[in-house]
Amino acid sequence: MREAAKVSAVVVLLFAAPAAAVGWFDDRPNLTMNVLRYFCPVLCVLALGVFLIIHFRPDDIPDYLEPRVGTYFNRDGFCFGILPAVAGDVCVFDVYFQNQYENRCVGRVALRPAQGVFHDRAEIDTIAVEIDCEQAAFGFARVVVAVPASLQGRRVAFEAGASVDYPDDKGLRLRFGDGITLRANANFEDTFATGLMVAGVLTGQFVRTSPATMTIDLPCGVAEEVDPTAAVQVITLWKLSDPTLKDAEPNRG
Repeated sequence: MREAAKVSAVVVLLFAAPAAAVGWFDDRPNLTMNVLRYFCPVLCVLALGVFLIIHFRPDDIPDYLEPRVGTYFNRDGFCFGILPAVAGDVCVFDVYFQNQYENRCVGRVALRPAQGVFHDRAEIDTIAVEIDCEQAAFGFARVVVAVPASLQGRRVAFEAGASVDYPDDKGLRLRFGDGITLRANANFEDTFATGLMVAGVLTGQFVRTSPATMTIDLPCGVAEEVDPTAAVQVITLWKLSDPTLKDAEPNRG
C-alpha cells in the first residue's frame, strides 16, 4: 500500500508537470489551457507532498537491519539481507531479518546460484531457511554452506526468493524503510513477472523480466562438504518488548 501510494504520486508528477508547462507556454490560453496552467501545478505540489511525507515518515521502532546489512530485500514486511562469515573452518550465511509489523510472522528465504548467460549455475546447493520472527523482531539465522574449491575467494551471484505468513494478521506497521521489493516466492515463482509476460503476449510485445539477485563474496579455506542435516540456528537479537539494542553483532566463532 505504501509503495503503491508513492508510485501513484510519481505518476501524477510525471503527467502533471509537463501538462503545466504546456499550459504556461500557450500565449493565448483557452479554458483547457488555463486548467492546465493553474490546476496542474497544484496537483504537482500535492503529489510531491504525499511522496515526501510517505518516504520520510519516521520509524516507530529502530531500524536495526539497514545499518547491519546495507541494502536488503522486502517480502511483504519481512525484510532480510545476507552476510557471509566463517565459523571454524565452515562458511556460513547469516540471514539477518527484521519484521516491519507488530505481529509475529513466519518468513521463508531461498537462495540459489544465478543462471549465467553463457554458463550454468555455480555448484552450490539451493539454500532454504524458515524463520519464526517475533513481533517486529530483528535477528539472524545462521546456515552452513559447502563451498567448492573452485568457488572459494570468488564473487558469486545468487537469485533470491522469499515467502511470508502472518498467523495473526500483520497489525500495525512500525518500520517504514522499504528496501528492495522481492516478488519471487521461496520456490522462485514470480506471479507478477508471469502476468507481465502474458500481457506482453496478448498485446504482441516481448516482455523480459529478471529475478532479484545479490552477489556474495565467498570465503577461502573453508569446508567443501558440510553435514546436510546441520540445524539452522535462528537467534533473535531484539523484539518489540525489549529495550533498545546496543550491540547486534553475532558471535563469529
